[in-house]
Amino acid sequence: MNKWKLETKDNIYNELETLFEVDVLVVGGGPAGVAASTTCGESGLNTLLIERYGFCGGSAVAGMSATICGVYETVEDNSGKAEAKAIVTGFTKRFMDKLDKKNGLTDLQIYGNTYVKAHEARVWKQVADEFLEEANVKTLYHCSVVGVIKEGMVLNGVVVSSGLGLGIIKAKRIIDCSGDGIVAAMAGNEFHCGLNGNVQNPTIIFKISNIDSKKFWEYYGTDTICHDEFTEKLYEAEKKYNQKLPRKKIWVFKAINDSEIFINATAVHHETEQLNMINPEHFTYSEKEARKQMELYFRFFKEYIPGCEQSYIGEVACEVGVRQTRSIKGVYTLTNEDVEKCRKFEDGIVKSSWPIELHKGERPKLHWLIKDYYEIPFRCLQPSQVENLLVAGRCLSAEHEALASARVTAQCFEYGRAAGIGMILSLKENYPSSQIDGRKVKKLMER
Repeated sequence: MNKWKLETKDNIYNELETLFEVDVLVVGGGPAGVAASTTCGESGLNTLLIERYGFCGGSAVAGMSATICGVYETVEDNSGKAEAKAIVTGFTKRFMDKLDKKNGLTDLQIYGNTYVKAHEARVWKQVADEFLEEANVKTLYHCSVVGVIKEGMVLNGVVVSSGLGLGIIKAKRIIDCSGDGIVAAMAGNEFHCGLNGNVQNPTIIFKISNIDSKKFWEYYGTDTICHDEFTEKLYEAEKKYNQKLPRKKIWVFKAINDSEIFINATAVHHETEQLNMINPEHFTYSEKEARKQMELYFRFFKEYIPGCEQSYIGEVACEVGVRQTRSIKGVYTLTNEDVEKCRKFEDGIVKSSWPIELHKGERPKLHWLIKDYYEIPFRCLQPSQVENLLVAGRCLSAEHEALASARVTAQCFEYGRAAGIGMILSLKENYPSSQIDGRKVKKLMER
């Protein structure tokens, strides 16, 4: 990691041309970025979203994570008959409703002690574009942040790179929804990565197509988390192949098409290094290793699992799904204990009943919050050192295991919405982002 350096010097890009001047700049078009941009745009603010890919969605689309997690409260005994009680609505519901109308969302699926719905990446992209266009948000795809413009610790803009070269975007307020917290880190805000640099395993997600749906689900069962007999087959296959199948507890989700299933099975690690996807060398290794694992897991399904005899690999994520990189140091840090003890806060902007889902080793850790939830404070979105900036998404201020619960899609949508509302207040009432009162944001979200 010491080969690579974030540039944080003030005003070294003054000679570059200013491309845009806006009220709010949103960096990153994942769930948080789409929600933040739409919220600001709908309020009438001059809003610009930049995204390094040619589409929105972040890991939900590029990583094809497939599921919208975190919407429903957990239940004690889930046989599929328990009520799916939504504890997150807001922008999440708006987005899911549009996905549903376009046949881009499955029915409820059991995930352990809760429920999820799976989405189609193609439809996700389309719905995101529509939200942004209807909110009059200007979008620039294929643009990446490579520097920041600041005076001291006050952020005034960013430097972007595209096929045309470098340019400056000036903004009164910036919301960092990059997932990696790149703007906050470049601006000099403190951050940490996981637990002493140890982050969750990345995963490449793929579809298996042409399955015999009836035969497969009769064997696999109704829970998307595999059963013990399935795990025993993985151990058996590992011995037969004389190759490591690193994860023995995997998830399988229904797709819109009955003949397809989403496979969440791979787990990339390195024997000697702690992998972190902000390092391009680690990212490159992970992409190659994940593709090797994907082929081996597919072979396992085809040879061992009923209904997959005539199957083939269908759609594949365009990159490994990244669960964790930087966590920005905020005014408040969500602790592991906050999650485990289901704490509520005066400035709690979104509820979460999602388990601590820590992907490391053969069996991801699952710590369930039965029939209860915690709240994420707005202060987790407020960087402790940089002004004119909020963060939203998986780079929020949280401890390692807390993030393993707080990072999922429904909550990220609402972080973005909260950050958008916060910046609206900041601009319309003319005070800096560090003075945004999360209690006001919470009240406006509850309306």
